[in-house]
Amino acid sequence: MAQVFYRKWRPQTLAEVVGQEHVTRTLLNALSGGHVSHAYLFCGPRGTGKTSTGRILAKAVNCVKTSTGGKGEPCNKCVMCKSITEGRALDIIEIDAASHTGVDDVRELIERVNYAPAQAKYKVYIIDEVHMLSGSASNALLKTLEEPPPKVIFILATTETHKVLPTIVSRCQRFDFHRLSQKDTEEKLSRITQAEGINIAPEALRLVAKSARGGLRDAENLLEQIYTYYGAEVSLVQVQEMLGMAGNERARELVKYITQKDIGAGLKAIGRAAEDGLDLKQIDREVVSYLRELLLLKSGLDKDSGLTKEEMAELKTLAEKASLEQILRAVKLFGQIEGALDNDSTLPLELALVDACIEPVIEKPARAAEAEPVRTARPSTPAPAHPAPRAALNTTPPAATPKPVPTASSTPHPVAARPITRPVEPPKDPVKVSALQGAGSELAQLKNNWALIIQQVPDAVRRSAAVAMLRSAGIKPIAIEGDTVVLSFKYPYHREKIEELENKKIVAGLIGQFLGRPCQIKCVYEPEENHLVREAQKLGAQIIEVEEK
Repeated sequence: MAQVFYRKWRPQTLAEVVGQEHVTRTLLNALSGGHVSHAYLFCGPRGTGKTSTGRILAKAVNCVKTSTGGKGEPCNKCVMCKSITEGRALDIIEIDAASHTGVDDVRELIERVNYAPAQAKYKVYIIDEVHMLSGSASNALLKTLEEPPPKVIFILATTETHKVLPTIVSRCQRFDFHRLSQKDTEEKLSRITQAEGINIAPEALRLVAKSARGGLRDAENLLEQIYTYYGAEVSLVQVQEMLGMAGNERARELVKYITQKDIGAGLKAIGRAAEDGLDLKQIDREVVSYLRELLLLKSGLDKDSGLTKEEMAELKTLAEKASLEQILRAVKLFGQIEGALDNDSTLPLELALVDACIEPVIEKPARAAEAEPVRTARPSTPAPAHPAPRAALNTTPPAATPKPVPTASSTPHPVAARPITRPVEPPKDPVKVSALQGAGSELAQLKNNWALIIQQVPDAVRRSAAVAMLRSAGIKPIAIEGDTVVLSFKYPYHREKIEELENKKIVAGLIGQFLGRPCQIKCVYEPEENHLVREAQKLGAQIIEVEEK
């Protein structure tokens, strides 16, 4: 049976390990200087050479070649090197920690460690996926890992370093393997294609290397799959089909419509892609990839991205027409919808397209200069017993109040609070201005206009979870304590959801726009039947802490 590419072309010397020079150079220096450690920890993503490097190190310390035995690269010609390469060396023990996770497996390993090597100079234990060991098994290994017998070397490999006990990490020499660069992956794949007699277009090979995302084993597997399906002659179109990237042209077309703000043409392009049975998730990923390249170009970073010259020329033309803000907004919108996409509905793509083409509406915050006179000005005429509600928001007719005799020195003052949808003209009646002074009148204004505040929220947050709960959960303001508005909730669940950072920011913004000043919100759980709390608040009490039972 023929070997798969990633096994057939596995590196056999440290010099053949691709893209990990910081690791291989250190190990070569340790071998040549005779400073090989008793325990190593190799960390890094999959397919970056951790297990292969462990096997090469096992061969290097056990190589019996006269000139460099145990002092450098393995010769791969002696009996010991060949037996390790073929996987039949008795003293090189590979253990998969994912299937040997228990403390009993580690106890068995510890018992065998004490036996001397049968053939080799050193007995080497390669424990793959060491993070899968249970806590008890990891602790049982500690003493042996710290002080193993003289002729034993441990090589641990993991893809998730944060799951390995710190006590194990501290007993090993740690090496971090990095993802391979696209250039290194291309060079290795190019050597494989030349040796295997595969004629593949350079753009196609570049696309294979890019799709592997730094994992050489993934790239070699994909190359073999393409070779098996298409034969020795491979074109760029065939690689795109194998990767599910037949919508590459559609993605570029969609990016062009986004930069041109052509909503109609963009919607038609999405519809055609769905009718042709293309993978909408793959199209979204390609759109994000092109938009990212566009963002880098617009930011002045002209790097080798793996695109063809024609694609780069087209992107540079689009970058000149679009603004940096528009590109950034489009990247965010299309990058957030991948989880919501399926091949049955084009709606997420269509919504992202429309949002990316429409200029965002920026709500202007209330100016501090308008709010300042309200806090400082004190009209000489006393305020009425009941605050006068705002005529632009409250539909309930105000109660009749005695009007003061106007004087020559009376001047109108601007009102701090303003509705969300449109500015309100400053009232000319000084009585109404005085009614807005103090926390009590602000609270009355907020209560009277609470329903309209919820109805007239900006379109940007109209569909948010916070606004939906404000509409249906019976939430209402009950107190204002300085810059903090206290909201009452009938159910603990709604209170917990509103206290989430994003929802809390939305609600505080809506109330702050009405009051004309920044504010915070405080959420309290208050069942409807708890009338005693309301009566106590009327007498001047404040809610300090709420305890749920």
